[in-house]
Amino acid sequence: MRSRTSELKVESYLTFIGSLLVTPTVLNARAYAKINWDLRILGKRPDNFHELDSIFVTIGLSDSMRFELADDVTMTCSDPTLPVDASNLVMKAAMLLKQSANCSLGARIHLEKSIPMGGGLGGGSSDAACALDTLNRLWNLNWSIDQLADIAAQIGSDVAYFLYGGWCLCRGRGEIVHRLAGTKNAPPVDLFLILPPLHVATPAVYKAMRYPQWEGLGGREAEQVGTSLGSALASLNQGAALELRNDLMPPALSVEPKLAAIQSVLQRELPGRWLMSGSGASHFAIPNMNQRGSVNELAEHLNSVVPGTRVIATETRA
Repeated sequence: MRSRTSELKVESYLTFIGSLLVTPTVLNARAYAKINWDLRILGKRPDNFHELDSIFVTIGLSDSMRFELADDVTMTCSDPTLPVDASNLVMKAAMLLKQSANCSLGARIHLEKSIPMGGGLGGGSSDAACALDTLNRLWNLNWSIDQLADIAAQIGSDVAYFLYGGWCLCRGRGEIVHRLAGTKNAPPVDLFLILPPLHVATPAVYKAMRYPQWEGLGGREAEQVGTSLGSALASLNQGAALELRNDLMPPALSVEPKLAAIQSVLQRELPGRWLMSGSGASHFAIPNMNQRGSVNELAEHLNSVVPGTRVIATETRA
């Protein structure tokens, strides 16, 4: 007659085998880009960072990522110019999560790049957040988003935002994320994404800024922002100019004067309905209903002033 101890061993073994059968060894994921619907600088902090007050929203442009269980953490990338060593934010995210969770597992990570680097679209940060989220599932850690956000804040200023996505008000260096109420079911906003062949280094843009010390005041309340944003989104199709603001535009222009030609065309073709994203060089524009098929026409105008500029039709993701 089989003992109770033997039965328990059999049950434990079957449970273990069952977990192997349902736990995936390969996961595919997408890392979505973002735009800054607006970006306000409140001042320079004592730690030499600048206090941000910015509305972020994810858009349809994305990188593709593949994660496969392995003994060690390694990475490859479709773009040979992108480092895949410990300096890469994806590798930093993977190693920091592995160490923080005291996890013995590894992963082979492959990144297919579509989001341009140095464009103000948060591609590297989104890739890092995607790594945290996907490895959390691949390694069966079951960490909460708040736990992952603590790790994300150690990797980069806006990495935590990409764990949430959608419409958010971001404060601090970008790591303090407030989901905007009422935007979860917001309809997608059609966008023209303008990608000039220019690289604008974020540190150079911030270095060119001349802002006073931040006194701890001036930030917006998420509830009020959500209400005003809802009204603005409702009037998009009426063709009115929007209250779009990016305080990084003047220093970005001093770093890369060619941006002025891009902005001149956008103001002529879509007055009051365009903005630079982040520290540049990417811009976005919100077309009127009768302009949504004119991607090629806009690209032609932009290429006449900055050859090689691409225009992509995309939309926001709530």
